[in-house]
Amino acid sequence: MKILQMHADFIEYTPVKKEIKGAEEIRPATTKEEDIVVLFTAFEQGDDGELVAKSVAETREFLGKLGTKRVLLYPFAHLSQSLAAPSDALALLLDMEKQAKAAGLDVSRAPFGWTKALQIKVKGHPLAEMSRSYSHGAVAAKPAKAKRELSAEDAMARLRRSDFVNLPETDHRIIGARQDLFSLQEVSPGMVYLHEKGLRVRNILIDFMRGELAKGGYQEVSTPSLANTALWQVSGHSAHYKDNMFLTSLGDEEMGMKPMNCPSHFLIYKTRKWSFRELPVRYATFDPLYRNELSGVASGLFRVKVLSQDDAHIIAMEEQAEGELSKMLGMMERVYGVFGLQYKVKISTRPDDSMGTDEEWERATDTLIRVVKSEGWTYEVKDKEGNFYSPKIDVDIKDSLGREWQCGTFQLDLQMPKRFKLSYTGSDGKEHTPVVLHRTILGSLERFMGIMLEHYKGSLPVWLSPVQARVIPLSDEHLPYAKGVLDSLRAGGVRAEGDFDSGTMGAKIRDAQLLKIPYMLVVGKKEEDSKTVAVRTRGGEQTFGVKLDDFVSRVRAEASAFK
Repeated sequence: MKILQMHADFIEYTPVKKEIKGAEEIRPATTKEEDIVVLFTAFEQGDDGELVAKSVAETREFLGKLGTKRVLLYPFAHLSQSLAAPSDALALLLDMEKQAKAAGLDVSRAPFGWTKALQIKVKGHPLAEMSRSYSHGAVAAKPAKAKRELSAEDAMARLRRSDFVNLPETDHRIIGARQDLFSLQEVSPGMVYLHEKGLRVRNILIDFMRGELAKGGYQEVSTPSLANTALWQVSGHSAHYKDNMFLTSLGDEEMGMKPMNCPSHFLIYKTRKWSFRELPVRYATFDPLYRNELSGVASGLFRVKVLSQDDAHIIAMEEQAEGELSKMLGMMERVYGVFGLQYKVKISTRPDDSMGTDEEWERATDTLIRVVKSEGWTYEVKDKEGNFYSPKIDVDIKDSLGREWQCGTFQLDLQMPKRFKLSYTGSDGKEHTPVVLHRTILGSLERFMGIMLEHYKGSLPVWLSPVQARVIPLSDEHLPYAKGVLDSLRAGGVRAEGDFDSGTMGAKIRDAQLLKIPYMLVVGKKEEDSKTVAVRTRGGEQTFGVKLDDFVSRVRAEASAFK
């Protein structure tokens, strides 16, 4: 049995049509539930009442932590490839409902066997999204098969036979397979294998943000992925976030994979003394983070266990906080403007499970509100959805389907500086405690990549495209000239590749178009004699007799236009 558990502000669903013959007989109607824990559940071969009882007991315990008894059972076959027979699954679902009611839970249930139109808004606290798996025995991992390099068409054919068969062509998982950007492997659930071109896109995004960091006076640092759990005890993550951490041991030491960068940045800050004249100190990093928050659902790049962020922490005097926040929000506006993104601004306030005094939280929250108002932005309040150590400004990006994804976040933290005993020498010669501003703009780079792939429908702008040009000779006779063109493009800073395999010109053009490569450079006898190239865009426009230096200048200009 696999369960994806979400604590939702609301869920709304409408049964559309029967998926299977054994579907329940119902009268389709729209249902909306608010402030409820949703259990997306898939019943698998071998599941029985014992596993159902275990899942209900754990759900009841979890709901007790949240202070609620409301739960929705939502059959969701997409979580598993080893589903129980429909009749068995329905019997288990009804048993689950019965046991949950007997446990004192306020239970509702979505209909079994129907395709449903679904909307859900998930809360922002750390335990709002969790996954669980129940079985009577471990399942051996399937051995990986040897892979050959696939053409764009081959990749799509294989993908259509996979779990993503019903996804739209604009889904980032379809685009990622077609363009050979990334893959999802069974041996690493909830994690992403970035292929060469996918890593290239990620690195381009990092380089883009590094340009912004240089303008803002940031120091880029890197810290270990593993630390003694004593570090997370000081930060409060052991008490407030432990269920979402990966823990292990190193000799006699209990260790944790870092879910956040902030404690490590504080350790760097503490390696020396600081004067008020040197503040603010701005640390930035792109290190990987490890969060055991979600698995068992094919979300591609949107929800992963291992991620990297354009993460930054600014250590400042409290009187500098508003100015630093304004600078960060200005950076966000510039960055989102490059991509033409729409976004919403929200302020998340103190949760019930938090550290610090009411006065500190009010002071920090009031500062965030003043800064947002000074920017002239409207905002909504997300009551009790701040972090356990600070209120925050959350910025949700709208994707191509109108879904909202939290990417940017800006936090004013008065708790961590005290817990880590951060200090600076003030103008009075005394030691003072600074504040910390936590900041991301792109947020998870993996999620942002997924949003961009769908935002541009796979046709990434020239500056972001992993391959900007592909050289295609008309025949083997022109191969030496084509290879020379490729070398010149690369020497000129153009990300280029060649299609030098056998095959028809039409097939090579179609493959390049499927890959959404911005430019195809076709070379034959005419081009070789005149030392030019024929340029074809992915939109189908053609220009003949283009000098190579002119084309390189064109790509450079387009690639730098966003700056």
